[in-house]
Amino acid sequence: MFDFGIENGIIVDPERRRLVAANIYISGGKIADITRETHAAAETVNAGGEYIAPGFIDIHAHIESHPTAGLLLARQGVTTAVNGNCGFGQADLNAYFTVTETRGFVINQAQLCGATTLRERVGVADPYMPLSERQLAEAAKLLEEDLQSGAFGLSFGLEYCPETSKQELYTLSRIVAKYGKLVAIHIRTDFFPGLAALDEVIELSRQTGAAVQISHIVYQFGYGMMRHALERIETARRAGIDISCDSGMYTSFATKIGTAVFDEQCFAKWGVSYDSIYMPGGAYAGQTLTRESYLDLRKNHPDDAAIALIGQPSEIPMAFELPYMMASSDAGVLAMNGDDGDSSAAHPQDAGTFPRFLRELVSQRGQLTLPDAISRITSLPAERLGLTDKGKIAVGADADLVVFDPEKLRDNAVYPDRGRSDAPPDGISRVIIGGKTAICAGDTIHTDLGRILRKPNAAWKY
Repeated sequence: MFDFGIENGIIVDPERRRLVAANIYISGGKIADITRETHAAAETVNAGGEYIAPGFIDIHAHIESHPTAGLLLARQGVTTAVNGNCGFGQADLNAYFTVTETRGFVINQAQLCGATTLRERVGVADPYMPLSERQLAEAAKLLEEDLQSGAFGLSFGLEYCPETSKQELYTLSRIVAKYGKLVAIHIRTDFFPGLAALDEVIELSRQTGAAVQISHIVYQFGYGMMRHALERIETARRAGIDISCDSGMYTSFATKIGTAVFDEQCFAKWGVSYDSIYMPGGAYAGQTLTRESYLDLRKNHPDDAAIALIGQPSEIPMAFELPYMMASSDAGVLAMNGDDGDSSAAHPQDAGTFPRFLRELVSQRGQLTLPDAISRITSLPAERLGLTDKGKIAVGADADLVVFDPEKLRDNAVYPDRGRSDAPPDGISRVIIGGKTAICAGDTIHTDLGRILRKPNAAWKY
């Protein structure tokens, strides 16, 4: 007797890039059998010819155990999210793990140690101030502790911390490389100046051996310079540099209005004016900015989330011409705001990224096959993170699964000035985490199936 069975489904195998008609049976939270025979199970569902994929892995998120943000990802088919990106991690990782495990959470979470948070922990809150030798030594010690606690690596948000020195970048990255963990980097700037910033992180990987993940490529280069960026990345890969990258499905990004990303020189760089910044919530909710409101927000409401309405959507599919480009959401605008609040006042990436990715690049454009697209959100990120039991459908693998209908799959989330940014997608029948149903036909069944994932420290060996 198995615990759970999914019968009459079509398995999307991202490792072999195949579609396989079969039944899946689960015991103890693991896939126990994949067969065309019928077995008894405590609970059985009929997939009715729908597709079964491994649970989606979001390699770049900012949900940080925020209940609503986690639920928006789960409804898309995400069963594991990687947080602590762009330099923003947890000040006390062990306490965060304990609280989350006590409360429970809807999906699995892995955590990166944030370099910006490390700076704050050693007393440097000013992003325009470099670390002293003593402070860097303290940050290095804290990083070692977080890696020992199970962090999957380190993230830098270099655009948020313009004075991050080469010494800081290399010292901390070498520690991560020592354990073979990941260094995720939001590069120093975007647009054409970002091409030199891209060269900086490629050289970092070359010199330190660190496995580098270049974050949200479209948000950095989706403005007419995507082809130049992809050529640089591909050249580095052919030369043997250990870099990979991810991208979302939108060009208009969101972050706090008071960060260095929105320093006033950004308008000249982007070639836009203040009214290209939209405020989904906060003091100027529903408004685009003027110079006066921009200055007021920067001074008095720096933590309000802002959406930069920029970019060229035609650059998005171009990013996925690279066979190792993973899809990511950058979700967490709600978590950025610090409470649940109005979940419609966010960014459509929080609720629509993965259905949008599959619908546009597979069903509409035919640019990717379904198994290839599924690999970009399952097996590829699992391999990059070292999640050996996730991102695949195989006997012994974790029973994190998504049942969906590609023909019905559709993202419904839009920017908040046009409707609801938290609208759930169509076409996802069931989301299973650890062998139990989290989401069924859009309804939430369980909100406590997720686990905190920890990656042990082990000295890297070739």
